[in-house]
Amino acid sequence: MKTFSPIIAEGTTAIALAGGISTAGADVSPAANASQAAGPVPVVVIVRVPKPWYAPRSVVVGKMRDTTPEYAKLPGLVFKAFSFERDSSDFGGIYFWRDRVSAEAWFNPAWFDRVRKERGAEARVRMFDAPVSVDNTIGGTPGDSKSKAVGTLVEIPIPAGVSRDRLSAEFTAAVPTYQKVPGLLRKHFIISTNGTFGGVYLWKDEASARAWFDETWRARVVKTYGQDAKIEWFDTPILLPTENVANRVAAQALMGAAQ
Repeated sequence: MKTFSPIIAEGTTAIALAGGISTAGADVSPAANASQAAGPVPVVVIVRVPKPWYAPRSVVVGKMRDTTPEYAKLPGLVFKAFSFERDSSDFGGIYFWRDRVSAEAWFNPAWFDRVRKERGAEARVRMFDAPVSVDNTIGGTPGDSKSKAVGTLVEIPIPAGVSRDRLSAEFTAAVPTYQKVPGLLRKHFIISTNGTFGGVYLWKDEASARAWFDETWRARVVKTYGQDAKIEWFDTPILLPTENVANRVAAQALMGAAQ
């Protein structure tokens, strides 16, 4: 039986593996900020809606830009990366909410009905607890309406007998490592209710992500956990931090203060 440790040490490099959770919905150095949530746990929500075959991506991105004023001031929404899932071209977003109550208030039955009527398709919504988060930019990752950033969702099954508290402690211990990863804008460490742990990452570009998730990384995952990690890739053409004052205060507490 393998001894669990999400921290893998190789030489002087410590790597905390992180991935995703799938629960619900319809289915410091110059720039590093990090925190472990106290009280209500923040959540990351990944939304995917099938893109109409006849709609060019450029048109969809234009529609996304039209909605940014609304999302920028939503109560409880700290950050949104508008997204396209690579394999399917599904469009949607990667949302960071200050708590589950705020997320569920937005993704309510009326929201699903509206998407169904307007898009002619069902939305897939996955909600992830995010007890620890890292942002490697002083003042937080800035907005970008022409972003080249890339999102990744990594999922790894939780080894038997490992508690949520143990995972959270390991996440916190791994923060210094992720504050030094080249090209990593932010990371949300994640725990699911369906037996996975991991992280949602936002990278400045694909090259940075590929350099991290290389064959050596995959080999370490398999050696430690006995199976490969699942990785989903997202293009994120628009990055949108909150403009809501209350959300900004929450963001500072959730992501930590720049040093």
